[in-house]
Amino acid sequence: MMPIRARTGAPRARALLAALSTLSTLPAIAAAGCAGKGRTDAATPSTPQVQEVEMEPIKLQGVKGPDGVQHVVTYDATELFEQGGAALSEKRYDDSVAAYEHLLKEFPSEAKYTKAALYNEGLAFQGKKDFSAAIAKFQLLDTQFPGTSDAKDAEFQIGASYAEMGNWPTSAAIFATILERKDLTPDDKIEATARRGFAQFQLHDYDTAERTFSSVLWYFRSIEHEERLQTDFYLGLARYHLGEIPHEHFRAMPLRLPEKQMAIDMEEKARLLLVSQRAYIETIKLGNPQWASASGYQIGSLYEEFYDAFMHAPIPPELIGEANQEKREVYYEELRKRIRILLEKALKTHEQNLLMLERLGVQNEWRDKSKLAFANLQKMLDPTFKFEFADPSAPAPAATPAPPTPQAPDERGGETPDRERKEKPRPNSGGRQIL
Repeated sequence: MMPIRARTGAPRARALLAALSTLSTLPAIAAAGCAGKGRTDAATPSTPQVQEVEMEPIKLQGVKGPDGVQHVVTYDATELFEQGGAALSEKRYDDSVAAYEHLLKEFPSEAKYTKAALYNEGLAFQGKKDFSAAIAKFQLLDTQFPGTSDAKDAEFQIGASYAEMGNWPTSAAIFATILERKDLTPDDKIEATARRGFAQFQLHDYDTAERTFSSVLWYFRSIEHEERLQTDFYLGLARYHLGEIPHEHFRAMPLRLPEKQMAIDMEEKARLLLVSQRAYIETIKLGNPQWASASGYQIGSLYEEFYDAFMHAPIPPELIGEANQEKREVYYEELRKRIRILLEKALKTHEQNLLMLERLGVQNEWRDKSKLAFANLQKMLDPTFKFEFADPSAPAPAATPAPPTPQAPDERGGETPDRERKEKPRPNSGGRQIL
């Protein structure tokens, strides 16, 4: 839209501005009209009661309507901010960005809107999956208002946006810097540490990640009797990944010949299963529904993966070759009978997980995966199920990708000017739950 330039629009603009300018004098005029004094009182000195009304700046623009006639459009900072917020809530991210950009450009001196507009525009860019643009907005807020709680929130969002982009080294570095701030709440400290550990986990630096996640639990134990967390989501993230780390080692642990070596490998693999299972159970006890559903699914997966590892383990040389096919089939049939208990444990675990999620009313992808696994295990345990014997020369099947990491609660969305701020957890991408 272009500013008014046509002469036909000027009188309208002047008339509107003139009308607006009289508002500040209306209270004084009304007071004078109600005084009820005649001319004889004119000489009596009095102090007029003047009330000043401070109004937000109003902008006027001329636009051409569908009929080709130019019309005057007025708007102020509040109106633009509300437009941006409504669009953000409705996930009309382009409209939200446009409204906030218009506000920042036309009303740069309206400081009470600047922080909120920059922050919310960053959220809108996150919604658009334009994380580079989101980072730019959050960095601008951090630069213009250093040391404020708004800047702290922006820094969390910057680290989360880099995580969403898969830039794990930068994300880990940002959360390490955040942890040096002196204004962090217990929730902030746990979130920043857990997110840093998650970045380290994604970098496959499991030893460092384990120490970081363990420090989350240590810190929580040191404050749990004095402080009450606003969310247990990030505590659950740390607990869950303390199960994921040995689970990753369990997956990577091979079963190798000769038989003596295989016995050692089997014992280590079983140990890792138990360590991982124990950590997942502790996560379930925490009570966060999202991490509980993920943990229940993973416990069942441990038994299924152990079963698959046995079925794809190398076989003795005397069973290899076409001439030994019958012996090989007998070997696999006996093996299957002996390790059937693993499938039964997996089935029971998925059943318990589904019952738990039904009680909690949880509907997510982990629940769907457990339902699918439960159905497949029922088929495999059916006596009529025809087992396809593994080809010893074929690699083990690739692990099915796990469902997305549970997303953080969307409790810290767009900001509102002049509102008392309460610290809330920051979700990841798409509503700030970037993990």
